[in-house]
Amino acid sequence: MRAQERVADRYELTYPLGHGGMGEVWAGFDEKLDRPVAIKFLRQLVVPESERGTAVERFMREARVTARLDHPGVPSVHDVGHHGEDLYIVMQIVPGVLLADLVAERSRLSVPWAAAIGAQVCSVLAAAHAASLVHRDLKPQNLMVTPSGAVKVLDFGVAALLGPDVPRLTATYHTLGTPTYMAPEQALNSAVGPRADLYALGCVLFELLTGQPPYRAESALGVLHRHLSDPVPSVADHRAGVPDDLVRLVARLLAKDPQDRPASAIEVYEVLAPFGAVEAGVASDVAMTMADGRQVDPTMPYRHPFGPLPPREPAAPGGAGVVRPRAVPEVVEPPSLDELAQLQERVWGLAEEERFTQAAELLETALRPVLKGRDAKQPRILELRLDLANLYVLAGAYRRALPEFLRLAADLAGRPTPDRELIWHCRQQAAVCQVELGEGAAALAELRAVLAEEQRALPADATELFALRQHIAMLAAGLGEVADARRQLRALLGDVTRAHGSGSPTAEEIEALLLHLDRLEDDRRGE
Repeated sequence: MRAQERVADRYELTYPLGHGGMGEVWAGFDEKLDRPVAIKFLRQLVVPESERGTAVERFMREARVTARLDHPGVPSVHDVGHHGEDLYIVMQIVPGVLLADLVAERSRLSVPWAAAIGAQVCSVLAAAHAASLVHRDLKPQNLMVTPSGAVKVLDFGVAALLGPDVPRLTATYHTLGTPTYMAPEQALNSAVGPRADLYALGCVLFELLTGQPPYRAESALGVLHRHLSDPVPSVADHRAGVPDDLVRLVARLLAKDPQDRPASAIEVYEVLAPFGAVEAGVASDVAMTMADGRQVDPTMPYRHPFGPLPPREPAAPGGAGVVRPRAVPEVVEPPSLDELAQLQERVWGLAEEERFTQAAELLETALRPVLKGRDAKQPRILELRLDLANLYVLAGAYRRALPEFLRLAADLAGRPTPDRELIWHCRQQAAVCQVELGEGAAALAELRAVLAEEQRALPADATELFALRQHIAMLAAGLGEVADARRQLRALLGDVTRAHGSGSPTAEEIEALLLHLDRLEDDRRGE
């Protein structure tokens, strides 16, 4: 990329803002709308060829999901597309100061500042998690404090692809995120859900309050090991005068087991917000004057609130993840099978254009009157319901997809001649949704049950089961069952080698996974 280069015959690059292992970020100008923008590129040719398709798919999917987030703490997404061999995303350019720079200048921040920043981040995370979107790389470098005091959370889904650390683009041995702020389950390349973001927030709050991250070591692997094995540090041991409730909250956020952390970002918000709501007369004492003379104060929005949080409970099926128009026309008569066939063709035409949300909305609207009747278990309707569930996954709407797959599995099991392979598929897809939603323990239990059933119907070393066995092993590692995961992977490596040879891509991937786990174990022994 170079200055004055044009993208999509609309955006002119002006100057670079940063770059990482697989991407670049540029300031640019939108000539059509006469406004400055930020343009982020994914350099496809730099991504390993075996992972390029997954990287592109994740980049595009998370750009779409981010674009649907309607929250003042998330920069707007304006456009996405291809530029030569690269992908790009055009976003709002945000003025302000990076939280990392504030920490570098001030070391530790006042309690009101730390709480106000954390609460604003929680407000964003609550909205994102409700839309099945996990940041995966929350850190001070991805948090911006604007002149109005508002905190902007940068780079949902994109930071993982553009950051300077080794990216994790697939469920392989690569590590997504930044070791200093990485949850234990993330370090083991396992289920990364909303509570991984809460762990990262705990690391950020610890650093804001004490001036240093919770764990430090000479190497990235050393830091990862400390996240996995060291006792949870206490803010009170590094700084006096921090309120007890805040000390206990940070300790809960840093719990090794995701189930021991707070249940949601909303719960964390409710603890933090009162500490960040200072009286107007105290405001001048906590404000910071920038080099240009402007004052920055992240407690300001609590004197001038910018909006409510999402509901505490997840939205009922039919809400989260798929945007609908304000009014959905009532369909009096269910469509005929011919009409459904035509509709299915149109739906997958939209899907081929990667308009997954629109396709899901269209199909769901048509199926609604059908599902109210007695036709939900007819083969043709079951096929369309499966299409709908898959579209939800493609749109990143995992909260919508999960109940659909569970209902499909139950309805398929109730048929006179159950299609066991399709039932297994639906249950596996449901588990995939649970992983994306951070419900790793439930996903692992379900996948183990599916594997046991499949092994009763197929040979235990059947090649069809290799991918499922690998997925189970890595989920187990992420939930702390590292020794069992290594045992499973070694057994799987033997079966894969006998079936495909030692030099096969699958065998090499499993060897890399084992090497990753072994390095963590060796680093632990060397501490």
